[in-house]
Amino acid sequence: MPIHLKVSESDVAERVVVVGDPARTRQLANMLNDARLVNENRGFLTYTGTYNGVRVTIATHGIGAPSAAIVIEELISAGARVIIRLGTAAALSSSIGLGDVIIPSGAGYNTGGIYSQYLGGNVAYPAVPSHDVLLSLIRGFTESGLRFLVGPVYSSDAFYAEEDLPRIMGSRGVLGVEMECAILFLLGLIRGVRTGAVLVVTNNLTEGRFSRFLTAEELEPIMNRVGAAVLKVISGLPT
Repeated sequence: MPIHLKVSESDVAERVVVVGDPARTRQLANMLNDARLVNENRGFLTYTGTYNGVRVTIATHGIGAPSAAIVIEELISAGARVIIRLGTAAALSSSIGLGDVIIPSGAGYNTGGIYSQYLGGNVAYPAVPSHDVLLSLIRGFTESGLRFLVGPVYSSDAFYAEEDLPRIMGSRGVLGVEMECAILFLLGLIRGVRTGAVLVVTNNLTEGRFSRFLTAEELEPIMNRVGAAVLKVISGLPT
């Protein structure tokens, strides 16, 4: 049994959607049929049920790469083979609107910290999603009619130190900033599991750190639509 997720292999589906917020875990679990709570230890709420007749797990990974890495590693050890992160991001371009969707084609990160611990030094290793998962997400969201953009994001470890990112990275084509995609993609490459991500834009850093931010009430219906699209995609993926 994993140390932090009190689950057995039978509790975790091969297809997993991971999210940062426990409230979002419950929201997505309500979209499943016969959803069963399989873990609540450490606040990492995890549910397993079915979507379109296919077993899917929804798991909470918390905030930041170290927390996410623990959960992702333990999900893999329990049998996860395809993992898609559904999260939020701050836009780094004024042309990106609140509620828009970013499908990351890769995630930048700073060398050092958890990345160097996994890689064994200052290696500029590409953190990219699995090609087939990325293509399936693009196809699925095209069919959904939801507005989305495809491109690189930056995974930050410092939520309150991001004010200069539109100038530093947004001007160079990076679409948004979040905190967990790079470690998910990296672990997918290292552990041999397939990964992808979908991010909903909740604020735009070109307008400043404390500019307009989608409230939980505004985000809920958006996440219902985006979550349904992600669940449709992952339930159709082979393992």
